[in-house]
Parts: sequence; C-alpha cells; structure tokens
Amino acid sequence: MHPTSMSTPAVTPFAAAPRRHGGLAQGIALMAIVNMPSLALSALVPGLPQLFQQFSNVPHFQLLVPMIITVPSLCVALTSGFTGMLADRFGRRNLLLVALLAFSLLGLAPLLFDSLLLIVASRVVVGVAEAAILTVGNALMGDYFEGAQREKWLGYQNMLSPLIGSSIILAGGMLAGVHWRYPFLLYLIGFAVFALAWFVCWEPERDRTANGAQAVAAFPWRSTLLVCGVTVLFSMVFFVQAVQHGRIFGDMGVASPERISVLVTIASLGTILGGYLFKRLGGVSVTLRLAASMALYGACYGGVAWAPNATVGLPLDALGQVGGGLLLPSLIAWALTHYRYEHRGRGMGLWGGSFFLGQFLSAPLLTLIQGAAGTFLASVAAIGVVCLCASVALAVTGLAARRAAS
Repeated sequence: MHPTSMSTPAVTPFAAAPRRHGGLAQGIALMAIVNMPSLALSALVPGLPQLFQQFSNVPHFQLLVPMIITVPSLCVALTSGFTGMLADRFGRRNLLLVALLAFSLLGLAPLLFDSLLLIVASRVVVGVAEAAILTVGNALMGDYFEGAQREKWLGYQNMLSPLIGSSIILAGGMLAGVHWRYPFLLYLIGFAVFALAWFVCWEPERDRTANGAQAVAAFPWRSTLLVCGVTVLFSMVFFVQAVQHGRIFGDMGVASPERISVLVTIASLGTILGGYLFKRLGGVSVTLRLAASMALYGACYGGVAWAPNATVGLPLDALGQVGGGLLLPSLIAWALTHYRYEHRGRGMGLWGGSFFLGQFLSAPLLTLIQGAAGTFLASVAAIGVVCLCASVALAVTGLAARRAAS
C-alpha cells in the first residue's frame, strides 16, 4: 500500500456558510441509533435452540431457522448502497425515522406469526430497515461532528456497544427461557429510539457555495473502491472472532453453553479498552491504528489456537476484542473523510455493505483455510499469522508516511 493511500483525500476548497454542529443530545442519539441493529442478532442468539425446537416439523427448518438471524445482515450487505443514495437524495432524517419505525414494527411481527416463512419474510424488511439505520447513523456522525469531536463520539460508541450487546444477549436469553417469541419483545426499544431521534435529530444543511448554490461534485468512485476494498479485508478479520467466538471457546474444551456465554461476555469487555485507545490515539494516522489493531488480532488468534485451556485463552481472546474496539471506529472515521455531505449517505452505505460483505465472506474463508490447516483452531492461527504480517507492513508504511510528512 502506498504511504499516502489511506490519508484524507484532498477536497476542493469553497466558501461555505457556517455549519450547525451536534452536541450531547445528538451524540447520545447516534449511539442509540447505531446500536439498534444489535437487536437483529444479539437478542435472538440465545433463543436459537428454542426456535429449532419450535419449527422442527417445518420442511427445511435447518436452513430456514438460522435465516431468522442471518437474513438481516445479508440485506444490509445488499441494500446499504441503495439506502445511502436515498439518504443523499431525499434527506437523512425522514429516512431514518421511517427505517426506525419499520425496524421496530417488523421486529415485533414474529409475536403474531406462526408461519416460519412469514417470520423469515419479516426479517427481510428488518434487514432493509437496518441498512438504512446504519447508513444514516454513520452519515449523521459525519454531518453533526468534525475532527476531534467526531472521534470522541466514535470512541464512546465503541466503548458502550459491548455493554449494550451483552445486556441484549442476557435479556434475550432470559426471555427465551420463558417462551420462544418473547425475545422479539426487545424490539419495543426501537420505539424509544424513534422518539429520541424525532426530538433531537435534525436534517443537516447541504453544503453551499458563497453565492448560495448547492455545491455538487462527482461521486468519488476511485476512493470509494479503496474504502470498500480495505473494509472488506479488515471486516473478514473482525468477523472471525465476532461470528466464531463461541466455537473458539468450545474448541478450547469449554462444553457448557452457559460458561461459553459468560466467557464471551467477559472477553468482550476488551472492546471498551479498544474504544478508549481509539480516543487516546487521536493524533495517530489511520494506518498506524490499523497496524496496532492487526497486531492485537494476530496475538489473539495465534494465542487462542495454542492455549491449553480457557483460563489461559481468555485474556488472549480479549486481545482480539481490544483490536476490534480499535479497528471499527478507525475504519468509520477514515471512511467519513472521503465524503462531503452530498455523497456521504451513498458512501457510508457502500461502506456498510462492504463491512457486512466481510461477515458473509469470513466463514467460507475460514472453512477454506481449515481444509489446508486441518483443524478449526489451526485455521484461526493461520489468520493470526497473516494479521501479524499485515501489522508489520502497515506499521512500516505508516511510519514512512509520517517521516515523509515531517
């Protein structure tokens, strides 16, 4: 990678009217908004066995039941770019409010449906709404905040996300223990977030030149290809742990699902430290931040593969969570630097689609590597070696760029 390939692109200067900036209320609202899609995954994971049992007599249930959880993510990957175009053309706020309402209403739909096919169909709408929520939420982060303020809120967001996710998992597990439908009640939270967005989120003003005309430039496809390509590669590394976390501990010898959930929750607290590191490294280039993240993932994936037991493996596994806490806001902040207002919705939509494409590709990649490595943990270790090599390459590139700029 060229030393300047991950720097902020040059933007043609123009005289613009003063922008309205977000404050505490908007920062809190955006943190709530971007955490809404956690309901699509975290709330239902503990109740998956009950869903299998409930629909065991339905043809192809082994394929259809997991789709209740996975279909929304696939829809995010496929529709984020389109929802971003809608946000750029018709405005952020209205699309966000419609998406939050649809997300909440259709999220509750399985409380009424007895048909597995209808439940899966409702999850498609949830996924499209989720795509719009993520896209607009990330775009508004760029619209409302700049520079250090933007990085501050991205850091807070990443520090709180694991706590919110863990709370949703625990609540979903408790509700699933009562009835398979009850975890869907957590979508009621969406109406509270809808009300919060209604009252504190405003429609950002479009960038305008000195004479009042809207400033319009061609969509930056070249830099978007770089953003999307880099995001896919790093998100595949991110989702090795995010998707396979339970299996990692299972292959360490932990047999109890309850103990696995506790270990995963403890390890995920490392994300808080990663978010804190992101805030502390405000003056460090994105290349060096990504180098640090890959070093942490390399140590994690290599370490858990050779850990003799979960006691040794837990702190090593937590290093990957620290890496993820640093990686995700770094990618978002870097992507936002490539788009002005008029293209920020489409750009961040394509970024979100690329990120979830990495989730889709991560599992097949791991399976392919396992065919050569022999075991699951050996394939995780192989990815760890690649992460360490990438960390060295990124560090050398970042330091060279720093010396060239000084």
